[in-house]
Amino acid sequence: MDFQQLTLDDISLFKPYFRQMKSRTCDFTVGGMFMWRKFYKMEYALHEGVIYSRLWDNQGQVFYNLPLGGEMRQNLGTLRELARDQGPIRLCTVPQCYLEDVQAVCPQCGITEQTDFADYLYLASDLMELRGKRYSGQRNQISQFKRETAQWAFSPLTGDNAPAVEDFFTQTYLAGAGAGDTEREENERVLEVLHNPDRYGMEGGVLTAEGAVVGFSLGEVVNDTLFTHIEKADRTYKGAYQMLVNQFAAAYEGRGVSYINREEDMGDPGLRRAKQAYHPVELLKKYIVEVN
Repeated sequence: MDFQQLTLDDISLFKPYFRQMKSRTCDFTVGGMFMWRKFYKMEYALHEGVIYSRLWDNQGQVFYNLPLGGEMRQNLGTLRELARDQGPIRLCTVPQCYLEDVQAVCPQCGITEQTDFADYLYLASDLMELRGKRYSGQRNQISQFKRETAQWAFSPLTGDNAPAVEDFFTQTYLAGAGAGDTEREENERVLEVLHNPDRYGMEGGVLTAEGAVVGFSLGEVVNDTLFTHIEKADRTYKGAYQMLVNQFAAAYEGRGVSYINREEDMGDPGLRRAKQAYHPVELLKKYIVEVN
């Protein structure tokens, strides 16, 4: 296979393939793959109408993604043939719903769960309405935000308010950014998305208080699922994050969105508690599979 570097120009090629996946995991979305293409040095090859892609982790190990397009078991068979020539091939972030296909092709494959990479999947109606006792905490935070803010608004991200959103992100997040590689990469890609909204095909929402930006969200819809890729708010405004979650979800009411994927917690305890507090309907498990 002739692999080449993944670039923003390849988004239009990948998009139709993402819609064919039966999983709802974030790895098979424009944001999930292209925002991390540089960090993981992603490459892809188009072979007989099927996209094969691979990446490198921070230890220099190469991993393949599930092939996109065509018949999955046949594509996995192609990778198994490649393994016979090159040695064992590792697949990463394999959704649980594809394990049956993997085991049918390679019964002796090694399978390891990636516990920190499970996606949090919610019913869209839950996040839109926040009904019931279990969401009382979120409703209280939203009420506090409204009480302390004389004028607030949630509106679509457009070319008119994009500069203000970028200024907010730069001042609130970049000014005190940590030195971690992952954090730096995420910040760079957030700016890239803000500069290229049409290429990424994402929609955004902006939360303002007294006319000033205090938060924004960006995501994409694939089939019946909204994927929230970017969510930033000013923590000095109590309830700003809860407002973002609720208002961004509500913006998709009546648009055929049944689920919302809020991605992984990456093993961070605080992020895990925050995601669990919204009561996911399912944790979408993922696995590393060694094809030998």
